[in-house]
Amino acid sequence: MVARVVGVTLQQVIRSILIILFPLAFITLFAWATTGSTYGSTADPMRAAVWLWLGSHLTPFHITSNEITGYLSYLPIGAAILPWLSIRVGYRRVVEIIGNKKVSRAYFILSYIFIYSLLGFIASNSQVSIDWGRGLITLLILLLLATSRVEAEKLTKLPWQIFLLMLGIAGFVYSISLAMNFGIAKNLTIVIQPGIFGGILLLLLQILYLPNIFFATLSYILGAGFSLGSATQITPFIFNLREIPAIPLLAALPAGENPWFVIATIMLTIYAWINLYKIRQLNLDIKSKRQIYIRFFVTSILGAAVLAFITSGSLISANMSPVGVNPLHISAVVAAHLLLVLLLMQLLPRLFKKKAKQGRLAI
Repeated sequence: MVARVVGVTLQQVIRSILIILFPLAFITLFAWATTGSTYGSTADPMRAAVWLWLGSHLTPFHITSNEITGYLSYLPIGAAILPWLSIRVGYRRVVEIIGNKKVSRAYFILSYIFIYSLLGFIASNSQVSIDWGRGLITLLILLLLATSRVEAEKLTKLPWQIFLLMLGIAGFVYSISLAMNFGIAKNLTIVIQPGIFGGILLLLLQILYLPNIFFATLSYILGAGFSLGSATQITPFIFNLREIPAIPLLAALPAGENPWFVIATIMLTIYAWINLYKIRQLNLDIKSKRQIYIRFFVTSILGAAVLAFITSGSLISANMSPVGVNPLHISAVVAAHLLLVLLLMQLLPRLFKKKAKQGRLAI
């Protein structure tokens, strides 16, 4: 029985991995063949394909070479969608064959971690190696999310929907800024000179980075801002920017301080008020409501910090670290708005009642 379970899960895990790894291998082999390199072997593009596969799992890399030495942890969140989907499909097939969900999930996760570790060891060399600590933790979270069937409650679903709405508004703001600075983006693309094939890959990479960019934009319009390298801070009130990489997406960066963006923080106030009002209207005892309040606060604040952590990181060089949203800054902004709205919801009704009582006594 155990041998059958192991065989089935390994087969589906390998299939889930190859679905992504084969196209990546084709792309890297094609790129290697068209560069006209006079040295190296076909092992180089195959190793690069494995690096890309590991990177799609948000695995950080330590890079050491004659030209570059640094740490790469600022990875595109959009790329994680591919392994998430392949893991989900493979896990469902294992469940259909074996039947027992708990056993299928345990063996699938262990098998996937084993193959992941094997590929990580094979692809690592003196120049590029993965950060095993953070990489395995991120992989485990991805596996747990992909193999879970979570039916969101109304109290969980509503905050998520409002957050996605705010993220969509941030994406719209970013798109307008990029359109207004399209000439700069075009000039940056010309400077890079990626060629036809390289241009396609550059465009794909920038699309995969859009979730990171949209969350940084949301943090900016909420006042928390983001960083783009060492000793930098970009907020509506502070503009401290040094050198930036020649990436067309960065053409949408603000050119200075924009204090009027503070108006957008009303989105966070509305988010807090709607959810707290829904909790307040629940027909529950005080203790149960208090627990829901605490859960909502913890989920919102911790969720903002986690999103900031996974959408930010280091971009190889010391000058480009950190890049993205600071988890402490965004969680502090979220906590301040939630507490302020909660206090207003508690104090304002009492204040109005007190004034109404004083008015009746005066009459």
